[in-house]
Formats: sequence, structure tokens, C-alpha cells
Amino acid sequence: MNDNPDNGGWPATPWKENAQTAIAWQARRFPQVAASFAGDDADFSLANDIWRKDGTGIADLLHYQGRFAAGMDDRTKGAHLAAFYSHQLSIAAGALYLRTGLVPDLDPAILAFRFEPYAPKNAGKGPLACPSDARRFHFRFCQFRQGRDNASLFHDSFVASLAPVVETVKARTGLSSTAQWRLAADGIAGAFLEIGTASGQEEQAMASALAVVNTEGSPLSSSAVRYQKIATIVGGVPVERIFRLRSGCCLYYRTDEGTFCDVCVLLDEETKKIRLHAHLERTGG
Repeated sequence: MNDNPDNGGWPATPWKENAQTAIAWQARRFPQVAASFAGDDADFSLANDIWRKDGTGIADLLHYQGRFAAGMDDRTKGAHLAAFYSHQLSIAAGALYLRTGLVPDLDPAILAFRFEPYAPKNAGKGPLACPSDARRFHFRFCQFRQGRDNASLFHDSFVASLAPVVETVKARTGLSSTAQWRLAADGIAGAFLEIGTASGQEEQAMASALAVVNTEGSPLSSSAVRYQKIATIVGGVPVERIFRLRSGCCLYYRTDEGTFCDVCVLLDEETKKIRLHAHLERTGG
């Protein structure tokens, strides 16, 4: 979509204003991810350049994953990177898509990003403080795509964007393409649920995620990608929450003292329900 060629590829008002509003909303609700319009090119690199198999970009990104657990082998770092990148890209692109209907063009020859320091307001304060070495992806969007079927457009754009990631992570770590695509599908499903919850539109967001992931013939498609509503009583008050169930495994259980996630695809259905009930009772929501 390029209604105004002199406007950096962005559509004319009110679409640009809507996009700016969505990005500002995302920055407030999900500051661990950053997004911006084309224009400020400082320190941004094209995704295709960063995901080169022989580049330093992939080496740095894999190294960063080691901070999340001790004893990560290459495949585990690859799984964490695939999940981390897919989730953050899904938050940034998904906020625009779900809140405006605009589909960002994620072509890796167009999409640019930088991996920048992340210092939230709570940095260094309290038990949940963000570590001082935390970083985040900052995506720079240049243009939108337009068509009759936005779910298919978002799917095709996302898959094209992840293709060099999957290829390079497989080459560098040995993690299979199938495993990475499943983690990417989880990234979309989880991010869309988070955006929907923050917007008060969970049902619409989940439906949108499944429409994207379950595109016919997609490498993202898996019957294991789904949502589970868990309800219980906490302090005499009914509470419920919707969880995204995984289709892929981040391999965290293989790290030193690692365990299975509550929604791990390797757990049986009853075990997941028991663990999610316990989580809900423990957190109260």
C-alpha cells in the first residue's frame, strides 16, 4: 500500500495516523518490543543482512540466548532465538494488524531492525527488575500490504520474513525447520492473545491468530496450536484465564536445572491442565 509516494511508502491520513496511534499503544503496553516508521535509519540493518549464515548478527543473537539459562547447547539457543524473535515480531506487527487492519510488509529485503538495549522504568528495582543487559528488537516498518484477505496477507508476509531466520538458525545450530516453524506459530498465537487481552478483545485476537496460522499448506500449521480456558476459585472468588498451548518446544528442559513449561507440547493434556490450574491459583489471574 503506497497511497502517498512522498510519504516514505506510508498511506495518507487517516491511515498513517492510525498506524502511529497503534505503535504508540504498543510501546505503552509492550515496551519490551519497539517499532517505528521508516525515516530514522540510525543503526538499523535489513533483516536479510542480519540473518546471513556467515554474519556476526546471528552469532550475537545466539550468544544472547545463553543468558536465559545455564548449560544451553546450540540447538537450545536456536530454539530460544526462534521463539524470541517470532514473538517480538508478532507483537510489533500484530499490534498494527489487530488494531488498525493494516498489514505491515515484513519482506526481509525491506524490513529492518536493530537489537538495542532495553531499560524499562523498573530496571534495577524489585524482584522482577529487568536485568541491566536486557535487549529488545526494534523493528522499522517501511510500507503496508493491501488485499482482499488480510489474514492470508499477514501469513504470507510473516512466512517470507521468517524464511531466512529458519534457514540460518538450522545451518548454525542444527535445529530443524519444522521445530522452528512450530515455535513461530506459537509466537503468533501467544502474541495475538496478549494483544487481545490488553485490548479487551481476546476472542477476536485468537480467531485472527488461528486464521493466520492455519492457512492451508502453511509451514506454521499445526493442530497443536490452540487455546485453553482455565477457571478456578481463588480466595472464594472465581477467576479464569485463557492460555496459549504450545505446538513447539523451546528445549528449556534440556538446560541445567531446566524444567518443562506449563504449556509444553511434551506434556500430556491432563498434566497441562493440572499445572495451569496451579499456576492460576498461585497468581490469582
